[in-house]
Amino acid sequence: MKKAASVSLTLALALVAAASCNKNNNPAPSGAARADAGAATPTAGDAGAAPAPSTQGPSEAVPANALVGLRGGSLRKVLNLIAPGAPTRLALGQVIPGITPGVGEHGVDLDPDAPFAALMVTGQGANGRAPITVAAAWPLRPGMSLAQDAQALRGYRQASPGVYRPTSDAPQGDGGVAAPPCWVARRAPVGWVLLCGPTEVLERNATWFVAAASQAPEGDAVLDATLRAERVRAVFAQQIEALEAQDPRRTGQGAERARVEAYDEAHRSALNTKQLVDDLSLLHLRLTVDENAYHIRGEGEFARATGASTRAIVGTAVGHRAAVDLLAQLPATVNSYFAAGLDMSAFAPLLSPPEEDPRARQMLGPEFVRFQQSLNETTGFRRSGERAMGFLAEDGGTKIELIRVADPAAAITALRNAAVAVPRTPRPSGMNPADQFAVLPNPPGVPAGTLRMRLGPDPARLPPNVPAEVRRMYQRSVLVVPQEGFIMLIDAADPAARFRALSQGPRLAVTANENQPLLVHLTAAGVLSMLGAPAGTGTNNGDPVEGTLTTRRVGDNGGHFDLSLDAPIVTVNNVRDTVAALQAQAMEQAQRQRQAMQQAQQAQRRAGPGGGGGGPLRLPEPNVQLQPPGGP
Repeated sequence: MKKAASVSLTLALALVAAASCNKNNNPAPSGAARADAGAATPTAGDAGAAPAPSTQGPSEAVPANALVGLRGGSLRKVLNLIAPGAPTRLALGQVIPGITPGVGEHGVDLDPDAPFAALMVTGQGANGRAPITVAAAWPLRPGMSLAQDAQALRGYRQASPGVYRPTSDAPQGDGGVAAPPCWVARRAPVGWVLLCGPTEVLERNATWFVAAASQAPEGDAVLDATLRAERVRAVFAQQIEALEAQDPRRTGQGAERARVEAYDEAHRSALNTKQLVDDLSLLHLRLTVDENAYHIRGEGEFARATGASTRAIVGTAVGHRAAVDLLAQLPATVNSYFAAGLDMSAFAPLLSPPEEDPRARQMLGPEFVRFQQSLNETTGFRRSGERAMGFLAEDGGTKIELIRVADPAAAITALRNAAVAVPRTPRPSGMNPADQFAVLPNPPGVPAGTLRMRLGPDPARLPPNVPAEVRRMYQRSVLVVPQEGFIMLIDAADPAARFRALSQGPRLAVTANENQPLLVHLTAAGVLSMLGAPAGTGTNNGDPVEGTLTTRRVGDNGGHFDLSLDAPIVTVNNVRDTVAALQAQAMEQAQRQRQAMQQAQQAQRRAGPGGGGGGPLRLPEPNVQLQPPGGP
């Protein structure tokens, strides 16, 4: 995919850009000389007599032949999201030809402050396959010679009132493989657009494109995306058919175990996605931006739940309430929180077995791998989706997580047994599990059965030149405390002090509707912690991100979902910049670890097994990969 078009986009624009990844850039239509790229003023041709095509009223409905319909208030706002700080015209010249190559060098001639529209459609392909392509209506700046040439019929002919197509539709460019040239159309009440994409799509949808690009979507949305599930179903059915034709057992390669396993995994994933699409009746996303925040509104509906995947999604969310009773266990000083009331037992028949890291087994041994799996089983979403998290600024950042479990004491005992079973001596690889984590003595004043762990290298063994902030991170520990009906996990510099403080002062008061299984109120530091960054990373500059998921029953077994998310721009920028810095640090650390491992291996060859080290052991992320019932 072209690099400019593959920068982080919102979901809809990413889908549109993805479909253009194999296209080549294409010159503009022959006979259409480019105007000077500098500032232009409207000409008499812009207000000529040629009428704009009829608009068919509101342009919300997506044409029946489209997979996804996308509309936007202005290209400038989108570009500010995907390429912040980049000159607008430079970004236009790089991004737009990557989505619709037919625009060629005229990307810089587009108006960044006018509405636009796009469709993702299926074309005509060989062997029954339908390639996905993109067509779009891009607004032209006033005074562009393309519009003047079209109106004067220089290299264009009129296809319908106000719509002009090139006199030659043959592909242009090297080898004749690039996209056909763009059409030109007048939009109401004034202005022009380029219609770019496959000729058959423009012939069928020119009127919709002009209407959709003549007015901003509701609320002047930056992006408004609608998926037509019935069209997507057909695409997935074709993909499944094409995939099954490649089954190694049908192509004489069934004896190759690795190939069969890879195919089965791909087939399982495709079937699960197809189940969801088959039951999906509505998916609509809208992103708006004001001077302070991004606002995302999403709406999705499964009219029925005939597939196991759909039943799992509906069953885990519809009819459940966020765990506000767990939040009420937290102190009022919590400035950031997350609460979920999801019933993950609905996913149990579909969850894949936890994946084992073969490198961890090889370097640190099977006991260490079993401890990792036990930690994931105890704290991850697989055990229970009903949980609450609270974040405090004390002690450089504190995270308190409360996880609903049937038998807290038994769960912590199982985790402790897995931890103490890990050898504390160097493995044949030269690495020592003791350098990865440790079970620490319990401080006074905590309940019986509490487990205290260090999930990282021993800070006493860190080199003297380690930065102070890194040393503070490794000095943190985790306290896992059994409570009545739930586990309390505290990640802090002094988790025992934080636990003792929980019994004092007022409690957090948060409410949720009965049909809201998810609540979000996260500062930048809270978002980073949720993403797996060490507690205390980042700052709390900016207001919190606020979000809710609301659900209701549809029909006998379907479900309707409404997502609301408001993210302050300052907070988003804080998270984005911190993540970029962490990624850079991680790359540097990985390079140092590779060098250290190479040196350790060389030393081992010379003098036998030696000591080893490693990075901190993170609390595992949830594994919610689906598989059909009865799978491995």
